[in-house]
Amino acid sequence: MARIIEYIRARALGRGRSVREEPDSYSSRLSSALLMLNTQINRLKNKYAGLEARGREYFERCIQALQMGDEGYAAIYAGEIAELRRIARIVLQSLLVLEQVRVRMESLLELREIIGLAPVLKGLLERVRVEIVKVVPEAAESLDSLSGAIDGLIAGSGMSMSLPSQEAEHEELSDEALRILDEARAIIAQKMAESFPEVPTLTSKERMIYNYISSLPEGSVLEVETCSRALGIPEEEVEEVLRRLEEKGLIEVSQGELT
Repeated sequence: MARIIEYIRARALGRGRSVREEPDSYSSRLSSALLMLNTQINRLKNKYAGLEARGREYFERCIQALQMGDEGYAAIYAGEIAELRRIARIVLQSLLVLEQVRVRMESLLELREIIGLAPVLKGLLERVRVEIVKVVPEAAESLDSLSGAIDGLIAGSGMSMSLPSQEAEHEELSDEALRILDEARAIIAQKMAESFPEVPTLTSKERMIYNYISSLPEGSVLEVETCSRALGIPEEEVEEVLRRLEEKGLIEVSQGELT
């Protein structure tokens, strides 16, 4: 009889440990999912940094080509920059959305919260996967695994029946996910302008004055009056064009002198 009592007590203690381990199991699964998400965020950050570096390099080469009067090469670099800008916009939006997903996942302290938020998170991950698959395919594959990890959080809880209906899922996705996407878009325009500035184009007068400047001996000081007479352009317009050329990064003017 004593042996039977000990066996029953051991079974009871075992069931008690199983119940107490559920939160730990959930935390472990959530930590693994966050680790997977952070890996993809870092991967996209590295991808964007590489695109930024190439964009700066091509922009400098484009400016050099313009300074040398080689508009053919300048046009080639301008085309490359446009393609880099297109890819970078996709990567940046995906990165910003995943960072929003991370913020929300880090706040999931209780199991019932992941049940309610899962459709939004999975919907965002799918949107990012579709966008990024042709740019960073390895990240897209990992996002599938991350979506599966979120399913695992729910399936392991035994509460999968509490998931919202299909109609409610779409409604929640359209509200929350679109708000997150709007937040990302608000940042992208400024960030892209900083990282990938527009390649300068020259008007006919800008080209005339720039060619005139390029023909001067190295170290010469540009005299606005002389340039005006040589090209038949009023001095006020020459000064305005010089300001625009400086803004476009083609010349530098310091202390009233051209450099």
